[in-house]
Amino acid sequence: MNNILIKIKTRLPGGIYFNKLRLATLDLLRGKLTFVDKYAFLSYFMGSNYANNYLVNILEQNYSQNDYFNFQGIKLPKFAFESEKTSFLMEFADFIYPYLFNDFTTTDEGPYLYKDIQIKKGDVVIDAGANFGLFSGLASSLEATVYAFEPVKIIREKYLEETAKLNENINIISLALSNTIGNVLIKGGGIASASIVENLNKKESDLINEIVSTITLDDWVKQNNISKIDFIKADIEGAERLMLEGAQWVLKNYAPKLAICTYHLPDDKKVLTDLILKANPNYKIIYKWKKLYAWVENS
Repeated sequence: MNNILIKIKTRLPGGIYFNKLRLATLDLLRGKLTFVDKYAFLSYFMGSNYANNYLVNILEQNYSQNDYFNFQGIKLPKFAFESEKTSFLMEFADFIYPYLFNDFTTTDEGPYLYKDIQIKKGDVVIDAGANFGLFSGLASSLEATVYAFEPVKIIREKYLEETAKLNENINIISLALSNTIGNVLIKGGGIASASIVENLNKKESDLINEIVSTITLDDWVKQNNISKIDFIKADIEGAERLMLEGAQWVLKNYAPKLAICTYHLPDDKKVLTDLILKANPNYKIIYKWKKLYAWVENS
């Protein structure tokens, strides 16, 4: 019992871990994070409502503009509930902060813009699994046209639509990218964990449990006369392989840059790599953090 009390005290104001979090947060906002272990920092504030609120308050003090955040042109809505703040901070630390400060010490899953995988003005970007729309907001700030695929109704209406209102050229597509056209059950216990992959949506959920429509990227591009795709970001809870199966024509003919999550299924790296090279053997591929980055030179 005494050990538990000691651990609690270290995480209260004045405690050693609380002070480390406070100092790390200040350094984070100054563009550096050198003296604190990345894993400890993220583990601490992700596990503490107080720490989450503290970090959001710091962000509000530095980046608040009316009722939204403005991170150097990346406009994002504010969130009220603890689960929302936690998800927001995870995505902010993973790919907004590294872009703003060219500092990758806060990232866990990895950013979407890395080395040769960048967005240029005028690019057409596919955001597969748009969720809150943080990546869509980032792409919009770089003057890209964004097609934000988000099949879950509550996420679109409560979060993504707010992001689209704040940023130009974000087009919300209420479909799930897959390898077939049809309908499928999507389930999940959280706002960032819903999946159409059967073995990943087994748990009963009061939050997300609905039938959504699916389409292949190839069919969607052809149906909508999209003349080019320059960048595909994908975090779709294990359905990345289904999306790539349905994007073979796009990969072959448009050769977009790719930033794809590789941690949902144990064989993700191999399966995703094989699908990309099957469509277009000219792709160069690197693996970093929990992502795969791919591009074709001079494309």
